[in-house]
Amino acid sequence: MLEQLDDYKKRNRQKFLLILVLSILGLFCIAALMHIGAGDAEWAGMTVSNLTPTIAMEFNVPKDEKGVVVNWCEDSSYSSGLRGGDLLKAINNKKVKNISEFLKATKGITLDKGALLDVMRNGQPLYLTLKDKKNLHDDFKKMLGAGIADTPVTHAPAVTGGHMSPIALDMRMGSRPQQIAFGNRLPGETAETGVGMGGPSVNMAPQASQLPTPKEQGAAQKELVEGHWLGMEVIPLVPELAKEFNIDPKTKGILVDEISLESAESGVLAGDMVIGVDGYATPDIEAFTEATRRVRNRLQAKIYVNRRGRLLDYIISSTKALGFSQNESAQPIKPGAISPHRSRGKACTVCHIIMVTGGQLPIDAGDILPSPPPIIKGAIPPHEDRGKCNTCHVILKSVAMMN
Repeated sequence: MLEQLDDYKKRNRQKFLLILVLSILGLFCIAALMHIGAGDAEWAGMTVSNLTPTIAMEFNVPKDEKGVVVNWCEDSSYSSGLRGGDLLKAINNKKVKNISEFLKATKGITLDKGALLDVMRNGQPLYLTLKDKKNLHDDFKKMLGAGIADTPVTHAPAVTGGHMSPIALDMRMGSRPQQIAFGNRLPGETAETGVGMGGPSVNMAPQASQLPTPKEQGAAQKELVEGHWLGMEVIPLVPELAKEFNIDPKTKGILVDEISLESAESGVLAGDMVIGVDGYATPDIEAFTEATRRVRNRLQAKIYVNRRGRLLDYIISSTKALGFSQNESAQPIKPGAISPHRSRGKACTVCHIIMVTGGQLPIDAGDILPSPPPIIKGAIPPHEDRGKCNTCHVILKSVAMMN
């Protein structure tokens, strides 16, 4: 009897300890959720969470500021300038101190006329107009629709593809600023004077000590001229390239300049015009970057290309997350330099920064050519066939000419 009583007390103590431990763990979980801000909400391509002390410290949110934190944005919100880490304080002048107020403020809003966002980024106030920019891609989506009988999408798992049909592309290009000022001075008043506007150089540039720094020249805001994604290098279609590769200059999209890695396996070829990624139009590098951001956490995505007026689609895949495009602006140019290309109808400083030294190696791997020895005409080739001999070698008529 005493043994049964002891056993009963022992089981009760165990139950009490178990309940106590579970209660403590529950309190810790509740405290953790309150600290990190449990739950989130989505609207117009953005996902937001409640502001917590930890997040406020991470994103430099001043003390006593209230709002919801943007932890992801795409489509309309990203195109309108919103970024992850922004503190959203109000929508159309309605304060959003938490997710509940965020849901109330966004209820019933249509983006046809736009919505005013009161944002704080890195401790600085910012006002953005959120608009539905999906209409930029209406032509692209219409082109891919089944209702257009003469523009079917050809699924092409191999490089050669299958049936291909003519297409007509007419996507609108986004507008960009035409000139960047250095502080309160125009480029023509500093280093830009006479640089590369389609004619001879007028060497009126100041000395190196007078040049604004790359940061003062807004290097990070220059127009993009090259994108890189999964081994695919893409560039804008300029008139010279359209003529060189027999591409209709009116074709909207970005030109594949080089392929390697995953893109080479996909079936996309150099010379293709990328016109869309995963149903999202890519009329320029900025749109291409935004489209790749939408699929960056996936393992595969569909990519649409225009190959000399024929539409193909391919699956590009990776064993890791696809990631998104990394971009470059044009190379730095020296003060007073002659333009390396025809005039683009805009100031050089829209694309380039002005630097005397340090911006680019004078010679890189693409500039270094081999120095093969001369060979006698008719001699047995010293190696396997690599094309026309005179591409690399000087051809001599006799051995005597080698001395």
